[in-house]
Amino acid sequence: MNSWIAAVINVFNRPEPAVFVPDSPYHHLHYADEHFHSVCDVYPTLVPGIDVTAGAAGPPWALGAFTEIVPVSTITAEFDIHYVSVEGMDTNDVYELHLFWGAGDTLAGKRRFTKTAVMDGVQNVPFQTEVIPANSRIRAKLASEAGGSIARISIGWHPY
Repeated sequence: MNSWIAAVINVFNRPEPAVFVPDSPYHHLHYADEHFHSVCDVYPTLVPGIDVTAGAAGPPWALGAFTEIVPVSTITAEFDIHYVSVEGMDTNDVYELHLFWGAGDTLAGKRRFTKTAVMDGVQNVPFQTEVIPANSRIRAKLASEAGGSIARISIGWHPY
């Protein structure tokens, strides 16, 4: 048997350590297991998504102003974002969404999506982020090829 596989099996066959050691193999496996088996959530929930507006038309691809997606202290556990639900777009355009977390507006990631005459663009866009600290706000900026376009979004997230 591969020694790496044997080591992993050995970790699983041991009882939980009396002292939780950060960065140990057990810590990482336990952390991943807790995350993978946690309930997924969406924000906002049971209400329409949040409209994010691209920068004004001319120049193209100008980022609009920050729009708050998740207020501070709303998600009270560490979490990561798994997808952005694009629920509507006001015009046929190519859009680029930027998400930011925390008081310092750390970039969480960027994704593009499109609406055309034959494709409404409504979709869940994969958007995997790093682990975001508990109580962090999430804000967004949007750009579009034509400028001034609006996308309605919500986020899918998992706690740790």
